[in-house]
Amino acid sequence: MTHDSVTAPGERTTVGPVLISARPYANYLTQFALTDADLLAGPVLDCPGGASDFAAEVRARGGQAVSVDPSYGLEAAELTAAIDAGRERVSTWTRTQPDRYSFDENGVWEHAPVWEATARRFLDDLARDRAEGTGHYRDALLPELPFADDSFALAVSGFLLFTYADQFDNAFHLAAVRELLRVAAEVRLHPLSDSSGVPYPDLDTLLGILSAEGVTARVLVVPGTSDPRENRTLVLTRG
Repeated sequence: MTHDSVTAPGERTTVGPVLISARPYANYLTQFALTDADLLAGPVLDCPGGASDFAAEVRARGGQAVSVDPSYGLEAAELTAAIDAGRERVSTWTRTQPDRYSFDENGVWEHAPVWEATARRFLDDLARDRAEGTGHYRDALLPELPFADDSFALAVSGFLLFTYADQFDNAFHLAAVRELLRVAAEVRLHPLSDSSGVPYPDLDTLLGILSAEGVTARVLVVPGTSDPRENRTLVLTRG
């Protein structure tokens, strides 16, 4: 795809390869319909965690949280460069979608400064974690997680499943959701569309399989944190 040409009205392009995004704690509360109390009820898994400060904020507020992402295997300089490149890529891509995203008077995507500040907080916390060996950040990749069954009260997974449906097939989605449900009593997924805004076409099939396995599903309508149309979150609980 080309990132520096504006798409025609109504045309949609996907954002491309999986981003290391830096969505802040406040976005998580909104997009997953969570309260501070929800996050103190038991251990929380953020998968993929990317460059978010979400888990660090949960811990700062007295909770327990672990982040998982394959990018955590990178050295600090390489990870920082990847985060910066991802932010630049998504900022450039949003300019091809002016009907979906907002910009300041200088044409800067409104969330770019927030992502940059969030990434700095994340990198500082990751450096502390590596120095102290506290294990708050784990290098792993769905659909295989290095945790025992029922390790978490809640798992949140944002902007991976469904978002990159052009890159991950239905079998991957099913395996990933099953793995999240193995390690957590409740799983919340957001959004339910790809990065071009197209709803995941096989959601009903996925939910039908999970229902037969005793999983209860409900869809919440939430405010979109970047695109107003990214306004649905899936909540899954084991029977």
